[in-house]
Amino acid sequence: MNKTELSKDQMKILKESFEAFDIEKKGSISVEVVGTILELLGQTLSEEELKEVMEEYDVDESGQIEFDEFLELASNFVEPEEDYDALRAELREVFMMYDKNGTGFIPLDVFKKILQELDGAVPENELDDIIDEIDADGSGTVDFEEFMEVMTGE
Repeated sequence: MNKTELSKDQMKILKESFEAFDIEKKGSISVEVVGTILELLGQTLSEEELKEVMEEYDVDESGQIEFDEFLELASNFVEPEEDYDALRAELREVFMMYDKNGTGFIPLDVFKKILQELDGAVPENELDDIIDEIDADGSGTVDFEEFMEVMTGE
């Protein structure tokens, strides 16, 4: 299994999940509950696999999974988060390919072509709506921050 380095957001979500299922607030959950949480994460384990999970992660052999044991276990099933800095660097390279004059801007017609290349199925009117939304200042161009916003949805 591949272990994922958990982000703060992922740890928060796992903590909230753990606490929601720790109904008696005793700081531990049963193997059945672990199975339920893993199913919510998209991992369905057989009884035999759950038994193996307990043997591997129930370090104190209490028959229950405490939160630290749960984090160790969950890190094998959670997808790594996209590295925002790496994504930003990649998108900056793409942006610079289209900003041929190095002005820091891409003309809207060029940006529209980029969007069409990414998804040729987007109707013309939706592309126009995206363009209108991104060019809220009416400059007729897209700067890098606007480009990032469209490409990452943030």
